Amino acid sequence: MENLNITSQITFLYFEHYQKAKEFFTNVLKLELVFDPGWASVFRTSGNAFIGAVDITKSSVDVKEKGGTLISITVEDLSSWYNHLKKESDLELTEIKTFEDIHLKSFFFKGPEGYDFEIQEFQNKSLNLIF
Repeated sequence: MENLNITSQITFLYFEHYQKAKEFFTNVLKLELVFDPGWASVFRTSGNAFIGAVDITKSSVDVKEKGGTLISITVEDLSSWYNHLKKESDLELTEIKTFEDIHLKSFFFKGPEGYDFEIQEFQNKSLNLIF
């Protein structure tokens, strides 16, 4: 198979309260806003990976149900992120958990409109090179 040269990746989430979601990504997660035509905002999570918030009333897909999605954000300093979110938001965070079999530490929380988020840090150098 020839190299199809994928240049980036965007995950879009659909929100009934679009402005609140936009504020969450901007003010709580402190993500860089890279594109905003007014009804969808795209935020850089790292390099060429992005997450988008879309006003559900302007969506190009029919969103009947939400859920079944986990947004995992990989970081270098899990404790700093935990302390930041604990102090700067009213999010209910889980305790930091260790997953020995995959060399990972992480914590979870519900974001806007019930979307599940995980902040994670790999504890293995070879996995750090991948993610």
